[in-house]
Amino acid sequence: MSARLRSPVRDKRIIELAAEIAETKDRGVPAILLNLREILASAPKGSKDGIRIRNECWEFNILQVLVLVLKQDFSIVDGDWQTAAALAAILSQICLGIDLGEESQKSKFSEEYLPEAINNLFLVTRRIQARHGNIPDRPSLQKDRQRLMMCYKGVLESVAQITYGYPEIASDVLESPWLLQLLISDDPSAVSGIMELLPKILRCNKNIINDIDKKLKFSIMDELVYKLSVNTDASIASSATKCVLKICDIHKPMIDVLCTRYKGLRPILNKWENAGFGRDLREITMMLQAGNARQAETDRFARAATIIQMIWRGFITRKKLRKADKAFSKFQNTYRRRQIVMERRKEEAREALELERKLKLNRQKIMREFKERQFHTIEILPAVHVEKYIQNEQIQAAIKIQKNWRGHHSRQTMDEKRVMVQRYKAAVIVQRGVRKWLENVRKKKERFQFTIKPPGLTENRRVELQQQITQHREENPSQYTKREDLQKIHKKAADMLQRHYITLKSTREKNAQREALLARLDTDSELLSLAPPLKNAGEKDVEMYSSNLLPVATKARTDHIETLRLLRQPWWKKLRDELQDQEYEEEDYILF
Repeated sequence: MSARLRSPVRDKRIIELAAEIAETKDRGVPAILLNLREILASAPKGSKDGIRIRNECWEFNILQVLVLVLKQDFSIVDGDWQTAAALAAILSQICLGIDLGEESQKSKFSEEYLPEAINNLFLVTRRIQARHGNIPDRPSLQKDRQRLMMCYKGVLESVAQITYGYPEIASDVLESPWLLQLLISDDPSAVSGIMELLPKILRCNKNIINDIDKKLKFSIMDELVYKLSVNTDASIASSATKCVLKICDIHKPMIDVLCTRYKGLRPILNKWENAGFGRDLREITMMLQAGNARQAETDRFARAATIIQMIWRGFITRKKLRKADKAFSKFQNTYRRRQIVMERRKEEAREALELERKLKLNRQKIMREFKERQFHTIEILPAVHVEKYIQNEQIQAAIKIQKNWRGHHSRQTMDEKRVMVQRYKAAVIVQRGVRKWLENVRKKKERFQFTIKPPGLTENRRVELQQQITQHREENPSQYTKREDLQKIHKKAADMLQRHYITLKSTREKNAQREALLARLDTDSELLSLAPPLKNAGEKDVEMYSSNLLPVATKARTDHIETLRLLRQPWWKKLRDELQDQEYEEEDYILF
């Protein structure tokens, strides 16, 4: 079966739009082309659908029709010049997002249609500018003038966007006769729009000044200098200054032309000193003072170095000032805190002295009252009992002094005793841990006998085995007589013995585990054989046959639940389970 080539998927909206354009008269075509805004808005510029839609606009000649429509006089079209601005924006969107595959199509698009589109866009701007100039400057007509100027700037913005996307057409933009006509016009709004466009075009392609005609360069520069010298509008003068600086920055030989061709420009610039763009004026003045491009470049580098040094020194100075401010602030805060601490200490010392004075007075008062009571008691007592009373008082005083001294001494030595107790407890813990570790090591060594002598080898058995070895050597004499062969056999035997010693521990551990497992199985089987029936089982039997291990208990619970489920099922489901079990058994049998 032969393969069929599938035609690419087309956008129905583009097809319907192209058919509608073909059936419509010339005056109705711009209104139909405005429908492209919704189609282009549905697919972003860089997306796959956006590229496909823009390519289809080229294939169905919609782009060509759009370029031709811009030649019309939009004053008789619905929407007036706003329609023209909208079509210019649509044209820039299509041109920026189109991607033609073939080189012939690309060259045709860039060499034929783009220059024509730029020319038609400038024609639209020229017509808008003429319409704007014919409207009288009255307050009632200001809205119409502003609307036309917005359309004018919108079309120029479309020109700039197309130039951004295709820098190779920048020469066509500058060489367009409409651009120079708009630049030399007397309408300030139109001139300001063109002056805003010029830096954008020069920024797109910096080599464009070298490619255009020398006469055209001088014409543009003459008109810019004329605007600086004759014009009275500060905004136009500012735009002209920026354009001159941009041209001189891109094309250095133009500085020599500026210094030789326009010698009288320097005194004229003085009238714009306080107009708000003094920085640009200073740069032009410095270029005129330099006299040539080389000196101007040297002066510019010197000014740049001076500015860098100035900014750096200012940065360093500000940094030092910030550090000094922080240091002074820190010093003041520290001084204030220290003053507060000193005042607090003085207050505490004063309070301590006051407290000590009060305590001293209190002690004196207590002592005085005690002495008074003592004297009063002595006065009351008979003379015979006075001596005995004084002795009792001395004894009580001595006891109290001893008690206070012992308490003071115990408090002084409490820290040392606490450290000794901690050391003693730590030593006990360390000793306990070491003894436990040594006990574990001893038990681990006694668990298995890893000596060379195998278990069960007695002296009689050793003699018997030695006789068998001797008899085997006599019956089977050695086949190797050379020393090299004997050394190889000896090395092989030593390697085998080493491997035996290496695996001896794990082998004996496995044997011990195996024996323990067999003993456990024997015990479990014996318990199961002696187990009573379920109807006679009691709590002690259940505890005896219950397991504390979680995996075992879980498996037993799962099996019990499965057994109960099978008992509750009908007979035909039990039959199916039995058949499945038989199939599993047959499969296992086949596998083994």
